[in-house]
Amino acid sequence: MSAVSSQNPPAPGSRSLTVAIPALNEERNIAMAVQSALDAAATVPELAVEIIVIDDGSTDRTADVAEQLAKQHPNVRLLRNPENIGLGASIRRAIAEARSERFLFIPGDNDIPTVTLDLLFRNAYLADLVMVFFLNDETRGRMRYLISTMFRLIYTSFFDLYLIYVNGPAVYPISRLRELKLHSTRFSIVAEINVKLLRQGLTYMELPSNRQVGLEGSTSASLKSLIETARVFLQLLADVYFREPSRYNKRPTRINHEQPLHLRHEPKRAH
Repeated sequence: MSAVSSQNPPAPGSRSLTVAIPALNEERNIAMAVQSALDAAATVPELAVEIIVIDDGSTDRTADVAEQLAKQHPNVRLLRNPENIGLGASIRRAIAEARSERFLFIPGDNDIPTVTLDLLFRNAYLADLVMVFFLNDETRGRMRYLISTMFRLIYTSFFDLYLIYVNGPAVYPISRLRELKLHSTRFSIVAEINVKLLRQGLTYMELPSNRQVGLEGSTSASLKSLIETARVFLQLLADVYFREPSRYNKRPTRINHEQPLHLRHEPKRAH
């Protein structure tokens, strides 16, 4: 595995955030995803932000585009997987490579708008987990909304968690992430991380934002994704209630945001 790096670790005592962007065949979108993170970082100069692009064995020019971005921006670096190892394994690699106190991962298809990143960056230290839920669910369509609602009800009921959204982007403490044994190889890693950290009694905050609209992308649930979702859910049940019940027997504490949230208009992107 190879890496392109040109950034020193954040200075001791500084507030810092690693943004991991896993990407598979995203040559059309990866530059915009990185730019969204750079734009959000520019609005929070007191936060040292590093951006790690993980090319997961792409067969297009994703790695080439990311390598050029790493050369142009000192806080961007590239990790290359010689073959596709999956989202979960790519995230675990980024967790091991991160140089910051806080950690966030976003998709390489530029699905997360700058306004959401801005919100997460500005509030990254207000709780152990700083999470996002989306207001404009109508943009996803009826079936995706139904599946998402069922997923949330199952997870919140079985794991006794009172969350508005289980699968949204979140800022995590890197030290606690490195303590976790994670099973997921695909997108279920988000819910797995959230459950395992919250069931350890950490604090959390949920912030409202809007989904990206006007972008191309798949909204279908594949058979592999459904199998992965079921497998990880069963493993989570085993971990929380049978394998390590003493570790995952605490209730998280919600932190309420008492001041107006930083929200700004995000223009619709044209394609």
